[in-house]
Amino acid sequence: MSSKHYDIVIIGGSVAARIAAALLAKQGNSVLFLRNHEAKAPAWFHSSLFLEKLLGVLGGRACFVAQQPIQVISEKARVTLSSDVQLEDELSREFGDDGKTVNQWLEELRIQGLKLEEFFWESGGLPWPSLKAKGHLKLLSLKRRINWQELETPVSRSIERFSGAAKSFLIDLLQGLSSTRVTQLSYARAAMLWTQTLRPENLKEPDFSEMLNKRFEQFHGAKGQIDELNSLDYNGSKWTGGQFKSGGSFTADTFLLGDKQWIDKFAPLESSRLPLPEPPTVYRTGNLAGQLSPLLASRVICGGELPMRMAIEEHEEELRGLIVTDARSSESLVRLQMEGILPFAKYRFSESSLLPEAKTNNQADRAMKPLAKLPIRIDKNLYCADRTVLLPEMGAAGAALLGWTLAENLGKKNDKTKA
Repeated sequence: MSSKHYDIVIIGGSVAARIAAALLAKQGNSVLFLRNHEAKAPAWFHSSLFLEKLLGVLGGRACFVAQQPIQVISEKARVTLSSDVQLEDELSREFGDDGKTVNQWLEELRIQGLKLEEFFWESGGLPWPSLKAKGHLKLLSLKRRINWQELETPVSRSIERFSGAAKSFLIDLLQGLSSTRVTQLSYARAAMLWTQTLRPENLKEPDFSEMLNKRFEQFHGAKGQIDELNSLDYNGSKWTGGQFKSGGSFTADTFLLGDKQWIDKFAPLESSRLPLPEPPTVYRTGNLAGQLSPLLASRVICGGELPMRMAIEEHEEELRGLIVTDARSSESLVRLQMEGILPFAKYRFSESSLLPEAKTNNQADRAMKPLAKLPIRIDKNLYCADRTVLLPEMGAAGAALLGWTLAENLGKKNDKTKA
């Protein structure tokens, strides 16, 4: 029976897992990547400091494109976010004297987001689950004057100072960007998300996915299908290897869960060890060609009770809307809120519109997990590489941050005691 040893085995092809795989392979680690399909960066995504650094390291800066405008549309306001439009002018036009106050609050949010990105860059990514890393976190927090207790409070508390249309706009904006209600979105995450939204570039697919695949292959990463995996070996304290259905086997030092749907592969590990926030609900409309206003941007935040955003894109030679909202929405509520965006359009939701990631998890842990205490380590030598579990609000930028963190702390060039 053939057997091979790997430094790292990754199970599940999320964006964060693919980023980690490419970086770890580039460092010289032997990596086995098992996946059945490849997750692409979401249609609604933003750049970030870590995406910029990542593409610089991997030689993929051509994956950046110019920022796409975003419109925030509700019954009370219509605001365009674009590098070609002065936001302060937009806010003053919509909210009068309150516009300056709103702009000032958003500028403070942006500055705090930059501060947090620089903090995580200096610390090598997200806080790592070790005593040494925790001590470093405290020292760096003091140096950078980061008050985690304040930053981890819901952003809704800060928005309470506003009223009327200005308050509704801020709620719509942050809920639309994050697909999360502001009562469940921390100020820290809102700050990083807003900073990323204002960056002058977006990420281009499928170029980004193709670049990650190419780099992983160039650095001699090994690929396989999860369907080929028969079982994983556990010695009572850590994961040691696995068996293939073909009869082959492998051993490994470290495992990454790249997609939460494969947690059952790690039995007898209790699935409760992995926090599973409720995923967003995703709908795709029927063909909207000839029914869209020429003034409508291709990315729209739909104001209202539900956190909701829509990306208008080509799909199967048709022009369709990809709608993302929270897990507690229904098709009737989505249609009602969309009336302000598509008042005269006739469309249906396709039968395949409810994507696999939108399945409801009745036992979801809805509590906000502090950025300084994210459960990156699931078990002794098993780590989470699925940003939808740890950073569900932050899209591709969150995937880059998580992937970079795993590579920096688990890579061959680092001290193995970190793990």
